[in-house]
Amino acid sequence: MVKINIAYPPYGSNQLIDVDDERKWRVFLDKRLSEEVPADSLGDEFKGYVFKITGGYDKEGFSMMQGVMLNHRTRLLLDGRTGQYTPKRHGCRKRKSVRGCILGSDMSLINVVIVKRGPTDLPKLTDKASDRPSTKGPKRAGNIRKAWGLTKKDDVRQYVVKKTKPGKDGKKDKIKSPKIQRLITPIVKQRRKRLLKLKRVQAEKSRKDAADYAALLKQIRTQKRVALLSKRREALSSRTATATTAPKAAKAGKKVAKATAGKPKVAAKGVAKPKTLAKAKDTGVKKTEQAKTAVKATEKKVATPVVKKAEAKPAAKTTKPATSAKAPVKSTTKTTKPAATKTAKPAKK
Repeated sequence: MVKINIAYPPYGSNQLIDVDDERKWRVFLDKRLSEEVPADSLGDEFKGYVFKITGGYDKEGFSMMQGVMLNHRTRLLLDGRTGQYTPKRHGCRKRKSVRGCILGSDMSLINVVIVKRGPTDLPKLTDKASDRPSTKGPKRAGNIRKAWGLTKKDDVRQYVVKKTKPGKDGKKDKIKSPKIQRLITPIVKQRRKRLLKLKRVQAEKSRKDAADYAALLKQIRTQKRVALLSKRREALSSRTATATTAPKAAKAGKKVAKATAGKPKVAAKGVAKPKTLAKAKDTGVKKTEQAKTAVKATEKKVATPVVKKAEAKPAAKTTKPATSAKAPVKSTTKTTKPAATKTAKPAKK
């Protein structure tokens, strides 16, 4: 047994019939989708009618797929662009079973469309449309006004096509009507005004934020520029100061070098003195011992030019603190050398 779903698009009607005899629907075997088939074999009422195959299902419920030139089922890798599969994510593919586009004996349902009408009308299919109220009408507000010749002031909601569904078990009938598209109501106007106001507020806020940001950025840049200029000025002033003071410092250094040339170096104040000299100067006994050892050393030496050039210095100068370990020795030799020379001169004469 095969079910045939017959549709007539001009009236928007369809009818499902059951065909038990295989000889009646044998004309559909080995036919493909979108192929036209004469329906005379289905019965006397279908004489002169021509059907167009639009789809079908096999006994397991798999739908026919256009382009698959087979009269049985097969498995195909589908990506969602050819139908039969809707991927959950973009780029997903899945292998699924589909029925070929060629009709066979394993069909359970065939969908057809009336392409050519016969001499007799089919009940509830091609009979007069005035006998049945239209269940579908225009949904857009402008099209409803055109269909009924209404103006913009008229209420469009009263002229939309409605469908009554009888209630069961004593309940009230249900009235269904499509949602009118592009219908302007007071609530719609209020919502539009609110949206426009929000847009204006947001635009003002964005402009204010942009101005504040620009001012802050300008302030930061000026502060950085002022700091950089002050740094450059300080560096330039330090360079000029060093350039002017360097010659003066060089001249002063030369004068000091000339003045100090040939003079013995004097230890700076606060410089640590050798421990041996500090102890020798603290006690007078150690000073005399050092003087005696110096006299003995000079007596052993032969007379040198240094002895001739040496001159006697007052004893008060010997008490000055020496800067180095050799200083006490020189002071003792200067005091003792005059005695040696005075004794030697009468003998030569």
